[in-house]
Amino acid sequence: MHHAVDDFRLGERAMRYSLFAPRLYNYCLSLGFRRGLTMPSRAFCSDETQGYPIMLLTQHFGTFPFDHGRVGGKVATDRHGPHAHHGEDLVIVQASHVGYDAVGRRFGLYPRPRTETRGFGANCGKICGVLKWYQEEYDFARRHIFFREIDGEKAVVVDNALLNDDRAEGLILRKELLFNEPANAPLRILSTAKAFVAAPRWREALPEEAWTNAGLAIGDRLTADLFAFRRLSVEGPEGHDLLEDALKPAMPSLVTSAQPALDAARYFTQVEFDRTYRSIGRSGDYRGRNLLFLAGLNIDVAPVEDLPFPLTKFVPWAGYWQARDGAARVIEQDELCDALSSQPVENPDQVSFDAAIAAMARAEPVKLPI
Repeated sequence: MHHAVDDFRLGERAMRYSLFAPRLYNYCLSLGFRRGLTMPSRAFCSDETQGYPIMLLTQHFGTFPFDHGRVGGKVATDRHGPHAHHGEDLVIVQASHVGYDAVGRRFGLYPRPRTETRGFGANCGKICGVLKWYQEEYDFARRHIFFREIDGEKAVVVDNALLNDDRAEGLILRKELLFNEPANAPLRILSTAKAFVAAPRWREALPEEAWTNAGLAIGDRLTADLFAFRRLSVEGPEGHDLLEDALKPAMPSLVTSAQPALDAARYFTQVEFDRTYRSIGRSGDYRGRNLLFLAGLNIDVAPVEDLPFPLTKFVPWAGYWQARDGAARVIEQDELCDALSSQPVENPDQVSFDAAIAAMARAEPVKLPI
């Protein structure tokens, strides 16, 4: 997975939102952002688990964040202009998200307490939904490619459905890495599969007891370098599925990962930072403004002991800072984490929701014209 997500490190870089939000506010002040003139924006998924981070950003910046997000945490880059019109100093926080069951130590799941069963569901549901088709194709291949002995030869037996390279969609094998295929001639033709002489890498790597008449399924030995996916572009109720297109290049690595939902969210965050960073430069909407764009991962830690909201953690990936005078630079993960961690968590400007709501309730009513 190194080529996809290994450089996006988690661990000690994750910080609770109750620490991240005030640190982010103070970091903005350290960059010259002005109190009362800063407008935050969030590009989060529409999932209700993202409400708690929004509440904390509201509390510390003193205003509800502008909505820059689409399902899955994709940035709506056509909203740069409207966002820029809502403040003098601008902040954008993009975050893909993934659930985490701390008891079962499982990523990609989150409890659904408002359902009858109150069981766990996929989280992020959009990302997990996109992964499903690819995982099913991969699982079929894992179970329908075998190593076995045939006529004294060490052979690879492959289901016919996996041998048709003309399919419009499906898992496409790199057959030259699996078996010797002189002139496409199989060693034996079976009812629903064909057997070929195994490539040297398998004859050398597998123990003798693996080569039996019963056969040994390839299983997890079907690594990402042995196949690719072909998939027609998906059209949904909202049009072309841009999130799936973004994940496609990494799909072999994602379906073979031990944590596919986590790695898919990490990968999508990386893609979105790069795409959004370039869209900011092209648009010119933020020219002459202070701007801080951060991308990272929201980890929705399932609440325990009847807490009402997730114990969400934010893992920064990268940032882009642009000053009013035109100075600008990209901030990589290590520097960004150090900069945030060095900020104080005290914020004298934070809003008290209880006090604000009470004051609004006491305010004189405003009569609307008929």
